[in-house]
Amino acid sequence: MAVFHLECPIHRRCASGLSVASERFDAMTNTQAIVEAEARFVALLAKRAGSAILWDDAGQIIWSTRRFVPEAGTAAAGAGQ
Repeated sequence: MAVFHLECPIHRRCASGLSVASERFDAMTNTQAIVEAEARFVALLAKRAGSAILWDDAGQIIWSTRRFVPEAGTAAAGAGQ
């Protein structure tokens, strides 16, 4: 079992404008950790924009992503969003 760290800055409509979720979890493989991180990231976003970084206990980044939310009334998000 290895330890992984997930950090997700999420854009929110509040005084600070940004919320940062920082979580630690165990997984058997990098692939398992990435699957868990992606699921958690989607849950944390709740239709907001944000980014995520997943690194192992040695400090190596093993996955990262960014998601944008299109503004109301605009066309669907482009590729990669």
